[in-house]
Amino acid sequence: MCRTAVALAAVLVAPSSVARAQEILSLSQLHAAAIARDARSRTPALLREASALRDRVIATDRFAQPQLNAQATHQSDVTELPIRIPGSSIPTPPYSRYQLTLDLDQPLYDAGAVKSRRALERGRLGEAESDVTQQLYRLRFDVNAAVFTALLQQEQLDALDATRMLLDQRMVEAVTRVREGAALARDTSIIRAELLRLDEARADVASRYRAALRTLASLTGRAFDPAVRLRVPDIPANVPVVTPVEDSLGASSHAPSRLRNRPEFARFDATRARLELEGRAAAVEARPRVSAFVQAGVGQPGLNQLRPDADAFYVAGIRAAWRPFARADADRRAEQARLQQRLTDLEERAFVDALERATIAEREEISTLEDAQSRDRELISAREQIEQIARLEFEEGTTTAAAWISTQSDLLAARIAARRHLVELAYARVRLLTTLGVSLP
Repeated sequence: MCRTAVALAAVLVAPSSVARAQEILSLSQLHAAAIARDARSRTPALLREASALRDRVIATDRFAQPQLNAQATHQSDVTELPIRIPGSSIPTPPYSRYQLTLDLDQPLYDAGAVKSRRALERGRLGEAESDVTQQLYRLRFDVNAAVFTALLQQEQLDALDATRMLLDQRMVEAVTRVREGAALARDTSIIRAELLRLDEARADVASRYRAALRTLASLTGRAFDPAVRLRVPDIPANVPVVTPVEDSLGASSHAPSRLRNRPEFARFDATRARLELEGRAAAVEARPRVSAFVQAGVGQPGLNQLRPDADAFYVAGIRAAWRPFARADADRRAEQARLQQRLTDLEERAFVDALERATIAEREEISTLEDAQSRDRELISAREQIEQIARLEFEEGTTTAAAWISTQSDLLAARIAARRHLVELAYARVRLLTTLGVSLP
């Protein structure tokens, strides 16, 4: 799929001049600024730091870990020899005893337990990071909404300002005509009422425009002057034609897909990888282990039970451990991981279906708005002709100001609708590209 270049130019201009130097901001820059500003952008670094600490703890299981043990006991009976030797006394082991030992256990063969646990830790880290990336991606939609809301209000402001400028000229003409007796005083009142209506509408639109800029500033951390002008992006018409369903058949497979750029797909893959690693780690738990051990200490009695005094001792050797019935537990845990993988596959399929539904609506909206462009041009042309005729009739005194103002309002509505459709078309194309996970340069 070709990478469609989409750029939004935010042109900062002085109110009195358009010739001043311009600062260009693209949608991708605004997206990056919003992600960097969000507190969750610092989460991956903390996740990696915590995972590195856990990995170091797991790695220490390869080495002998010293363990100091102390024990004091009293028992109700001890071993006694049932014989008597004349002239000698056989000591009886004490009923109370204590023991202090230092134990070392060095794994010789752990069946890959440490390796599988470290791999599982990396898998969990990858899943956690992809989940954060998925959450941050949604900020792109918020940025798009703020930008295009501001654009819609700006276009309406431009149309209202142009109409007000024309009405100001007509007011001057009407006042002159009334003074000369060529028109009624009510004509100026009608124009003044229309000017007041335009001022009220402009105040409402300007308020929404400022609110959209403040929202964009809050998202991105960038300051936008109220005099800022946003230029409608020139979005190429050749947006991707491959739908998510067509491009993601067999979504549970690990084969790369042209449209699998949304971070949700990476999260699904990371979850499946983590579940597979959990199944492998469960299988390792059922394998036999071999280790060497050393125990050194002092006790009363020591290893010689017939010696009443405290005595030092040590024991060294090799031990093997195997839990024969752990295999059944490992199989159940592996089956549980497989079932969770199937659930993840179903979640991914549901997400693909949701993308398909979203793109169907967006493609239909794009098609409708593209068709509206020619109709808007024809409608504006017709309204302009009607307004010109009404204006000439008003200037000749053959019609009232109210009739001319009505045609002017119709022309204004047609121009506003055309500009709104232009912005909505750009927004629909950007929304489709963002939905499909296409990067916006």
